[in-house]
Amino acid sequence: IAKTFQTIGKRFTYGGDTAKDQRVYYFNTKEIMDNKFGTPNPIPFRVVDSKIGLDIDVAVRCSGLYSYKIDDPMLFYANVCGNVEQDYTREEIDNQLISALQPAFAQLSDLELRPNQIVAHNTELETAMNAALSAKWSELRGLKVVTIALGSVTLPEEDAELIKQAQRAAIMRDP
Repeated sequence: IAKTFQTIGKRFTYGGDTAKDQRVYYFNTKEIMDNKFGTPNPIPFRVVDSKIGLDIDVAVRCSGLYSYKIDDPMLFYANVCGNVEQDYTREEIDNQLISALQPAFAQLSDLELRPNQIVAHNTELETAMNAALSAKWSELRGLKVVTIALGSVTLPEEDAELIKQAQRAAIMRDP
């Protein structure tokens, strides 16, 4: 009985609660798939073809799907979702992927790809995006981009016509 009264006495000093606060957090560490993305504004893309001397900048729009996963739950908790009062959902971080598209497209442009070839180089795009996001997502937030699937890459009419004209002019040149 004496121990019971001691415990009750201790609880009064903590406002009637226990002295220790224990919480359980659940993290989904599986790959989170089917995250749609699209570029609201055109992204600059440099089209280079050293064979014909083509070097122009065009505006590219793209859309597709990507997946990511929580690679380091402790880092994710500490820097992203710690001490939130409600569930932390993926919608809160989805739009951050767009910031990595521009540097990733710049790396693809160094491969001398034409805009219609970008879709066939998803692996290079994933690598470039993970490199661009490594400091922001992986090292700071514990997230990793797993896959990227581009649905479409489109050019404005005037940029597509500019590339066609440059190719026609290259055909007419004397080798």
